[in-house]
Amino acid sequence: MNKKNIIKIIFLFLFINAYCLSPEEEYDFLIKDLYNFSTYAYKGTFDSDADKTDGKINLSQGNLQETNNYLDIAIQGSGYFKVKDENGDVYYTRYGNLCYDSEYCSLYVLVDKKKFFLDLKPLPKYVFVSDEIRIHRDGSVECVIPEEKSSENDYKIKDFSMSETFKSKKRIRGKKATSDEKMEEIIKDQKKEEKKEIIDKIILYDIREANIDFYDGYLIKTKASPDVINDTHFIIGALEMSNVLIDKVLIRMLFIIEKLDESKIKQKEVKKYLIQKMLDPDFIRLKLFGYFYEEHPNLININGLKEYVHFLERTYE
Repeated sequence: MNKKNIIKIIFLFLFINAYCLSPEEEYDFLIKDLYNFSTYAYKGTFDSDADKTDGKINLSQGNLQETNNYLDIAIQGSGYFKVKDENGDVYYTRYGNLCYDSEYCSLYVLVDKKKFFLDLKPLPKYVFVSDEIRIHRDGSVECVIPEEKSSENDYKIKDFSMSETFKSKKRIRGKKATSDEKMEEIIKDQKKEEKKEIIDKIILYDIREANIDFYDGYLIKTKASPDVINDTHFIIGALEMSNVLIDKVLIRMLFIIEKLDESKIKQKEVKKYLIQKMLDPDFIRLKLFGYFYEEHPNLININGLKEYVHFLERTYE
């Protein structure tokens, strides 16, 4: 083997190792993923194909959870929508728990008590409450245009006779209506005539791992402006869960613990025992899911996991 080939082999070895995580670095990434399991739209670093993590963000979609809140949106497929903080700094996110700020006439997401506003035109000043806003599957934002009435009191009809026969498809014909029933029907009939207008559209952007400059679990900052995705598809009344696979992450952590000695991971045997317990379906069902799981077995909500994860940190003893 000549000198040139030896230099190439050494360079290749150094290059590969420069981009490989040490066992303790990989372990710390897995711990971070466990901490964020219940963070909506969080993207973990575990690579299911390789059965390990290399520290790179896994951009695959998480499961969707129905919320029935019409301002909750989940993205079906790829893409992130743009938000800005109060300083105008741009971020991208899939966290779709939207709120309405009537002062700024804008939709926003709340992260660590800080507002990040959607990249949309200001909503009309006639919009006072969030239930006057609708988001459609293509991302278009629609608002109700009031005619002359702005409150429920304006819909009241004065001096109607309670002896009048009240007819409704939803009630027995010929029966007298209470004032509340009559009021409900009048409002419903008049709201059928409300006009609506499309204000703007939420645009999705194509985020690639190589373009990510910063990521905190909710928000991504990019090195350069990403490309627009033309085919937009939102699920309304739902939120995206994290894409962290608990079982696979825990199993990988067991393998790593075997590689590390006590100088790099404290209380190895205790951590191994706890991970094995956490892999037990009964432990997850009873200790992590708790009563919420018993009542809603189809929903994913195991915030209790955070109570146990800190015991698995490398330096915990």
